Amino acid sequence: MASPAIQLYCTQGMSLALPARAVVRLRRGRGLRILCESGTVWISEDRCREDYVLAAGDTVRLGGNRDIVLSGLPDARVAFILEPSA
Repeated sequence: MASPAIQLYCTQGMSLALPARAVVRLRRGRGLRILCESGTVWISEDRCREDYVLAAGDTVRLGGNRDIVLSGLPDARVAFILEPSA
């Protein structure tokens, strides 16, 4: 049985721990920059050929308005930084 979805509202500088085997899906990530604070994180955008693997200190800015999946490899801590759309 699948677990029910949990809704989180991203605030500036919010961080999230991704322990081993945890997967988080974010809806519509336009203008979101993700900073890997520790560990390694895998990031995939819906309908996008490119995936991202970030190590501690790396960032990626998501320009599309797509859903995003994040997972620790095996674990990570990420921060979300809201940026205005260009």
